[in-house]
Amino acid sequence: MSTKLLLASLKTQEANLSLLIDALDMQKQAIIKNDYTTLESAIGKEQKILRDVEREETARIKVVKELANNLNLNLGDANTLENLISQGSKHFGNDLKELHTIRTSLRDKVKRIKSTNTQLKDVIDFSRNMIKETMMILVGPNKRAIVNKRV
Repeated sequence: MSTKLLLASLKTQEANLSLLIDALDMQKQAIIKNDYTTLESAIGKEQKILRDVEREETARIKVVKELANNLNLNLGDANTLENLISQGSKHFGNDLKELHTIRTSLRDKVKRIKSTNTQLKDVIDFSRNMIKETMMILVGPNKRAIVNKRV
């Protein structure tokens, strides 16, 4: 088991996260433009990408475990890339720099995904409140309980 397999897995995950960022940006634009068809398409893409991310994460964990076993490293229960790099850095040679670079890139992409998800949540919450207020105006103050249950 070589670090080349781990690097390949991380690069695949990096590509998956880039696709996920694009899908989330597409969702945000669709919500802003009130384009329901594009929103459904983006959500479908997001679900497929999330399955790919999960599958690749499982593969990465397996590669980290096998690599740790081959290098006789004791990572314990935490088969993380961080632990592998910190304990096995002397075994990676020229690949260590590339591992650090990809790890940094993955962290940046995850931060961007978190930020975009927070923005989407805020936009959706705002949209729900607008719908609720519009319904309240239409049905009047006597029907507040019905509106609160439906929105």
